[in-house]
Amino acid sequence: MSENPESQFEQVGILQLIRNMLSPRTLPHIIMIALVSSILLFLVSTQEVFVAMAFISLAISYLLVASLSNKKLINNLTKLPEEKGDQPWITRFLFSFRITIVPLLIAGIIIGVFWSLTGGKDNLWISPLLASLFIVWSIAQAASFRTGMVEWLANGLGDAKLHTYQEKISTASQIVIIQVFALAIIWIGQMLTQSEQLSMQDAILGGFAFLAVSLLLQLLTLWLTRDEREAAGSEKGMAGFSFKWMIVAQLFITWHAFSIYRRTWMDPSDFSTILEEGLLMAFTVIFAVWSLTSYTVRDGKRLISEDASLPLGISFGYAYAGSVAMLTGTFDSLKEVMIFGHVLSICAMMLLLRPTLRTSRITSDMFATAKEVSIEKSDDEEKEVEEVKDNAEEEEWQEDTEIDWKEGIDISKDADWSEDSDVELAESDEA
Repeated sequence: MSENPESQFEQVGILQLIRNMLSPRTLPHIIMIALVSSILLFLVSTQEVFVAMAFISLAISYLLVASLSNKKLINNLTKLPEEKGDQPWITRFLFSFRITIVPLLIAGIIIGVFWSLTGGKDNLWISPLLASLFIVWSIAQAASFRTGMVEWLANGLGDAKLHTYQEKISTASQIVIIQVFALAIIWIGQMLTQSEQLSMQDAILGGFAFLAVSLLLQLLTLWLTRDEREAAGSEKGMAGFSFKWMIVAQLFITWHAFSIYRRTWMDPSDFSTILEEGLLMAFTVIFAVWSLTSYTVRDGKRLISEDASLPLGISFGYAYAGSVAMLTGTFDSLKEVMIFGHVLSICAMMLLLRPTLRTSRITSDMFATAKEVSIEKSDDEEKEVEEVKDNAEEEEWQEDTEIDWKEGIDISKDADWSEDSDVELAESDEA
C-alpha cells in the first residue's frame, strides 16, 4: 500500500501512531464510526441482514481508502486542510464531516451491490460470516498485544552475557506483582460498583473468588513456561526480556479474568462495559495497525504507510463492531458476547506464551552471532595482502634496461670462464 521510494524506514513508535490516528485533521472519521456503529447496533434486532451488509460495506470502503491513501486526491478528500477558516468553531466542526462523504458513498454503493445480489431477502451466510469474525478479533486481541509488547521489550535481546538464573526469586517476584495488581483492580472495581469506600480486608473477602482464580491462572502460566524461562535465564538479555514479557502477559490475562468476573458477579453499568470494551477494541486495533506499519517488504518499501493507518484502523473497527452486533442478536445480550470474547483472549494468550519465549531466544542468538561477525578485514589479512602486493612489484617480467635490437646482446660479456670449463676443452680439440 505504500509506494514511497525510500529504501529504509524508521520504525513508527506507538505514541506517534496514536497521535497520527487522533489528528484533528481526521477526527471526524472517528466520531462517525462511533455514531454509525451505535445506530446500527440499535437496529440489529429488527434489520439484522441490512446491519450486517452495512458493517461489511463500511469495512471494505475504508479498506479501499487505506489502499489508495498514497494518492493526493484521496488525501484531499479524506483529510481536512491544515489551515483553519474564519468561520465559527461550530461551523467548522460540522463542515469538517465532509471528509467522511467519500467512504460513506463507497459503502453505499457496496450495500447496493449486496442488496441487488440477495434481493433484499434474508440469507444464511452474511450474518454468520460477520459474527464469526468476533472469534478472529478475540484471538487478535492477544496476538496484537503480543506483537506490540515484543516490539517494545526486544531492545535487550542482543545482550548475550552470561546470567545466573534464580528461578525462585523470579517466580516469587512475578506472583507478588500480579497478585498486587489483582487486589488493586478488585478493590477499585468493588468501590465503583457499590459507590462506597471499602477497606482492604473487605475487598479481599468480597473478591476472594477472583483472587483465587487469578492465582490459579498465574500458577498455570508459570508451570507452562518453566522450561522456556529456565533456558532464557542463562543470558542477561533474554532473562530480562523473559521476566518483562511474563509480567505483561500475566497482566493481560488477569485483566481479562477480572472482566469476566465483573460481568458475572458485580453487575457493572452499561456505560462502564461499553467504555471498557471500546478501549480494548481501540488498543487491539492500534497494536494491529502498528505491527503492520512497522513491517517492510523485501524491496525496502513499507507494507502499510502511516497515511493508511487511520482508515485501516477504522476498517478493523467496523468489522469488530459488526461482529459484536451480530453476536448480540444471536445471544440476546451483550454480556454473554463479551464474556465469550474474554475467554478466547485468555486462551489465545496462554497458547502464545511459550512460542514467544522460544522465538525470542532464537532472535537473541541471531543478534549475538551477528555481533561476532566482522565484515572488515583483520590485521593479519591486510598484512598478507600488502606483502603479496610488494612481492608483485619487485618481480618484473623483464629487466628495466633497454635492448639494442640491431646489435643484439652478447651473452658472454662479463662472463668469467674458468680454464677447466668444457668450452675451453672443446676449442682445443677443434684446433
